[in-house]
Amino acid sequence: MPLRLGILNPSFPPNRQPCGVGDFTRLLASALAAGGAETLILAGQGYRGPERRPEGKVLRIADAWGPRALRRVAAACREEGAHALLVQYAPDLYPPHPYWINALPLAMKALAPGIPVVVSMHTVGVSSPGSMLGAGLMILSAGGVVATNEEVTHLVGKYLRPAMRKTAGIPIGANVEPPRRDAEARRQARARLIREEGLPAETAILAHFGLYYPGKGAEQILDAAGAWKRQGRAFRLYMIGARRGDDGGFYERLQARGHAQGLGEELVWTGYLPGEGVTRLLLGADLFLAPYDGGISTRRGSLMAALAHGLPVVSTPARVPTAHFREGENFASVPFADASALAGRVAALLDDPARREKLAQGASALAERFAWPKIAEQTREFVTGLLKRMP
Repeated sequence: MPLRLGILNPSFPPNRQPCGVGDFTRLLASALAAGGAETLILAGQGYRGPERRPEGKVLRIADAWGPRALRRVAAACREEGAHALLVQYAPDLYPPHPYWINALPLAMKALAPGIPVVVSMHTVGVSSPGSMLGAGLMILSAGGVVATNEEVTHLVGKYLRPAMRKTAGIPIGANVEPPRRDAEARRQARARLIREEGLPAETAILAHFGLYYPGKGAEQILDAAGAWKRQGRAFRLYMIGARRGDDGGFYERLQARGHAQGLGEELVWTGYLPGEGVTRLLLGADLFLAPYDGGISTRRGSLMAALAHGLPVVSTPARVPTAHFREGENFASVPFADASALAGRVAALLDDPARREKLAQGASALAERFAWPKIAEQTREFVTGLLKRMP
């Protein structure tokens, strides 16, 4: 009998707002289905797609995640015959606050006995006592835990060491992937982009990708771009991706910052682009810029996309021990919140094609670790192992 896995994620797309965890869930469900598993998606009321999809059946559960939502989740799992429930967790996915969803593993034991909960932790949340206690309760009461990035693994190991026995590190993959990422594919994509955009052949193509909110280093990128313009460099900077609807004017402030730096046609804000539009720009770029405040991390689906496109990456050092990122091998490091250092490092790399190609090869090799079939197989094996150990 194939594994029938319920997957809870209020932001499953298409949704009111784009969401990285939503994209992750869609791609994971698709890869699980391709591997023979059956998936039941428990989405939020903001879901805007059909009930039947290639990934599986989709049910709208709730907008507000309180006791009634927990009962509906349990009922859906029982009625649809789910063998286990995989909960995609980040605190802001479950308004008005995550406290009730933190109790879901305990609620499932009472309302849907025999259907274990596996919590897929994308982030533990803000460092407030309530948030940390709620996440801790969820981790300790769940049947299993998937740490999707090294920050989560570090925190569980530091504060909830007994839970490490039931925790598996299974990474996220790229939210956009190209058909090819070899050097020739990238060369052709760059030449095509230069031609289609009407740019001189020597123009440097730089890219950043993701939803725009504080902490991703966009301010430093714009300030560095101002320095490149003052130096007389020929470049085009593509800021790829959508704004958050609740950003409090952050996106407009970024645009104003670019204008204040004197950036005109050198700077392009693309807004939301479908996957092929993202690939057109990433595959044709010379460098990917990601000077995150939190350091380079496997929790960034947009960074995984850059690796999947074989892009040389410029980012900040990892904040926690990492088994994946090696400075000079698969990314170039810059200090935190230092636009001047970023400008200098990028300029040096633009003048050193051999160095860029070495980083591109390292990025491509690293991307192999985050292939979706591998992620789906690791997830399936972890859940089926949990089911086999149940009495």
